[in-house]
Amino acid sequence: MWNLYKIGKSLHHLFTSYGEVDGLKDYQSDFTGDNRLDHVLVLYREMNIPFGFISTMKMRQRKRSRDIIWGRGFNDRTYVESIVIPTLMDFEYLKRLAPNTVGAHYYNLVKKWGIQDLYNQRFKPEERREGRFVDNIYNSFSDDIRENVSRHNLLSHDIWHVLFRYDTSPLGEGCIQTISRYQAHYWPMHIIGFGAAFKLAIKHRSFGPLKVWREACRLGKQASRELTENSPVDLLERDIEEVRDQYNIGQAVEYAKWVKQNPGSFRMDTIHPQYKDKLFTDSVVL
Repeated sequence: MWNLYKIGKSLHHLFTSYGEVDGLKDYQSDFTGDNRLDHVLVLYREMNIPFGFISTMKMRQRKRSRDIIWGRGFNDRTYVESIVIPTLMDFEYLKRLAPNTVGAHYYNLVKKWGIQDLYNQRFKPEERREGRFVDNIYNSFSDDIRENVSRHNLLSHDIWHVLFRYDTSPLGEGCIQTISRYQAHYWPMHIIGFGAAFKLAIKHRSFGPLKVWREACRLGKQASRELTENSPVDLLERDIEEVRDQYNIGQAVEYAKWVKQNPGSFRMDTIHPQYKDKLFTDSVVL
């Protein structure tokens, strides 16, 4: 941890390559975002101390959050790999869902690439650092937590994209990292959100992206922390507006304004094409 070379490399990517697009063409080769995600996860893993400990202490305050960090119930690895992942990959089931459901929007987002590559970015059992005496003192239980939390957060990631409306463009991804900071109680996620907005603000010579990021901070802070205490499959058949109301998910107005001003830089892949989202108008290409 705190390998300065790895941190520096990730930060260099964040403030140079991340968000450096001409429309969408410059990152079509990384359509699933794997290259950007890899740099993000490296940064998070290197900063696990002390921020991982702080996140764990906050998550221990609620039972269902404790189920996440200890891999119980809906976040049990066997349950996730035998029930959750097959359901999230069952495109025949997902595409039959009504356009107003969370699952229909989710299908529109993942139908081109699925979730297996994203899931493989999690902290895996073979990465555990047990063996030496000093490793067993701390890393044995620490790696249990990292494995369980990363498994849950990566599978919830696209559901949060859908609920908060942020697409998979660099700015949309940065905003979801900021949202995730509040759901996961992991401060370094702020770095990605701010970095993406700051880079685009310079590129466009506008404060617009920074206003979008500040709005994401507000939306993330006001949203209920109970949102993260759901298995992704529990929300698929529910009306998306009912879920937003239940967990106090507000409208990303500044984001919608920026999308309308720069439609060529966004995919808008988090909104089902047959759903009329009240935040957007016909001037936005969905």
